[in-house]
Amino acid sequence: MTGGTQLASPRFTVTDELRLSALLPTASSSNEVHWTLALAGGEGVSLRDYVMQKFGQPIPKQFCRILGERSMLEHTLDRLLTITPAAQTLTVIGADHRGLALPQLRARSHHVLVQPGSRDTGMAAYMALSMIKRWTPNAVVTITPTDHYVEPAERYVAQVRLARGIAARMRDTIVVLGARPTDPDPHLGYLELDEMRIRLPPLHRVRAFVERPTVARAHDLTTLGALWNTRVACGTVEAFWELGRKTQPHLMGILDAMVPLVGTEHEAEAIEYVYRAYCPVNLSAGFLAAAPGRLAVLELDGVQWSDWGRSERIETTLALRRTRREMR
Repeated sequence: MTGGTQLASPRFTVTDELRLSALLPTASSSNEVHWTLALAGGEGVSLRDYVMQKFGQPIPKQFCRILGERSMLEHTLDRLLTITPAAQTLTVIGADHRGLALPQLRARSHHVLVQPGSRDTGMAAYMALSMIKRWTPNAVVTITPTDHYVEPAERYVAQVRLARGIAARMRDTIVVLGARPTDPDPHLGYLELDEMRIRLPPLHRVRAFVERPTVARAHDLTTLGALWNTRVACGTVEAFWELGRKTQPHLMGILDAMVPLVGTEHEAEAIEYVYRAYCPVNLSAGFLAAAPGRLAVLELDGVQWSDWGRSERIETTLALRRTRREMR
């Protein structure tokens, strides 16, 4: 449901609306509010054959139980629920994902944006940010993919907490988590480090943001100390909004008109209009890479991170986990 009265027991009311809220969002102008914005709208095209072979049906990978009894989406949200409550967690899913997603989200994310179409991660993130801007305009938001592997979870969460704490202090800066490359992977994004902004914790400015380089370029970047872009980013609503104004001004003009409609009877119609009116845009390539001067990067320390966008990455991680168990 969109808005409405608070429910005694959090449960999604499945209607034709595009935002489902199990609880009425709490409005606040406080600087102390934190949100998790989880992006789970991908269709899993790159891993469709792998998932079919493993599970017998074409389920987007974020909903698959590749590790134990929980899906990648459930693992992601369970980690972050230790620092952000479900009442301040908003998850973006695809138009056809309700049946898969809502059972997994019920106790983990009290707000869900059901996209009327696929417009890539930039549109997903900024449409969701427009809702958070309406409810809590001074909040700090952690944007996260929902299909990555991290280990150990506790250490990873501590560093997400650290990143969002920095973003809360440096309110015009977006803090991106970077991972030390283990190989020159041309399928990932790379963050070229500039001078250090603060020493403890070591936070670097970003000189350049390189998306999907050639193997040779990826090798050079790795040699020069560049980090992989984990696509986890922490920043104030205003920092993300200003980034959008600089990089996608036409979209932001539309979203400025969208914000006052959140929570009204016109919300769903407005969402559909925005999705019809604007072309797909990627969060990394269309926003972050276009304005590296607005970013800072914090390197994950002592955390194994893997982007599970390809079957080789998944199988390598699973093999390493088996080897570690056998060595104990």
